[in-house]
Amino acid sequence: MKLRTYLAGVLIGVPIAAMAQANIENGTLRIGVRADGALMASEVSPVTGITYLANGQDGLTPGCLCEAWGIADAVTSTSGYTGSNVGTSGITQESFTSTATTATSVVDAFGIFRVTHAYAPSAATNNIYEVKVTIENISTASAEALYGRAMDWDVYPTQFNEYTTIQRGNSTALVFSSDNGFHNADPLASDSGYLFVNQDVVDSGPDDHGAHFRFNFGTVAPGAKVEFVIGYGVAGSQVDALAALGSFGAQAYSLGKPSLNEAGDPSTDGTPNTFIFAFKGIGGTQLIGVDAVDDAAPAVSRPSSGTITAINVLSNDTVDAAPATNSNVILNPVGAWPAGITISPSGDVLVASSAAPGAYTLAYEICSTAQATQCDTANVTLNVTAPAVVAPQAVPVDAPLALAGLGLLMLGFARKKIK
Repeated sequence: MKLRTYLAGVLIGVPIAAMAQANIENGTLRIGVRADGALMASEVSPVTGITYLANGQDGLTPGCLCEAWGIADAVTSTSGYTGSNVGTSGITQESFTSTATTATSVVDAFGIFRVTHAYAPSAATNNIYEVKVTIENISTASAEALYGRAMDWDVYPTQFNEYTTIQRGNSTALVFSSDNGFHNADPLASDSGYLFVNQDVVDSGPDDHGAHFRFNFGTVAPGAKVEFVIGYGVAGSQVDALAALGSFGAQAYSLGKPSLNEAGDPSTDGTPNTFIFAFKGIGGTQLIGVDAVDDAAPAVSRPSSGTITAINVLSNDTVDAAPATNSNVILNPVGAWPAGITISPSGDVLVASSAAPGAYTLAYEICSTAQATQCDTANVTLNVTAPAVVAPQAVPVDAPLALAGLGLLMLGFARKKIK
């Protein structure tokens, strides 16, 4: 039995009436989308949150249908929220469209914001559905956009007793997080958390909890928009879920996984299913996976002999948000590099005396040593010049020798006079 639920039907304002909803899928997972943009469409069978098609298990629906989003304007202290279990306040439908694989919800939020949730399969990984969220100021005054999203994990085979992971990253927009997946996601409503608030945790629990993230996207002028992306997903293990997060480019995320594997196996590797709730486009660094960043080397003069280092390309690259080094990545040049210009395993771009002068744009690839399929490429630009030609200079006559020569000359004159 569910440990904690909200009383459905206690609503403020007028709820969205029953309308078009959809279950959509990409062959790996199925997502249930309500017309208001939240998950778990109750008008469609089966009721779906995030379902792993490999085993038919859903990471949200076994207990209460606890998944919601909310929005607020901090300037006017006006807010709204919506979700299957918490009801609807301040949100009015404008349109809803769907196909077998996509769904788009457009709503009006208390006359200040138009909020669009566009669901589509991720182009980067089959294990994640991406939701592009667009918040548009439709009022005549500047507004300050706050957005919240919450979900309660109920993960097979230990529903109501799972592990929750939350990683906040360094996002400039993320202002609050907790493991309270039962929250209505109203950005102006307080949240004391379930077990914790504003903490990075790994495998918290086991307990009946989830994740709640709240963002402040700053001032939005009339007619202006802000955009970011939510990722909902599932994989067969935690390792595979982390790989999917890397492909997605997560800047903050939560994982829900069972506290025991099937058939009494005490392992906590996240099999047979680890569920994903992630964000990107929120002003942070990618937390999982390899991120290679382009480099521009200062102009270098080709040495007359040996080699010189133009730049180290790993200095701004990361692996799982940590600095890339030759211990956590394998580095290789991409394509044919010109004679006399090479790159070392530690990332040094070396210019030899045999390098031809010129401007170059060269590509390289780094792959994680822990997950070989996690790779990224970047370019390095450099300008090689020929060493300056130094004209030979006359060697000055040593002063003592000049004086000695003058002395001999004077001695010769003196001998002439004596004769």
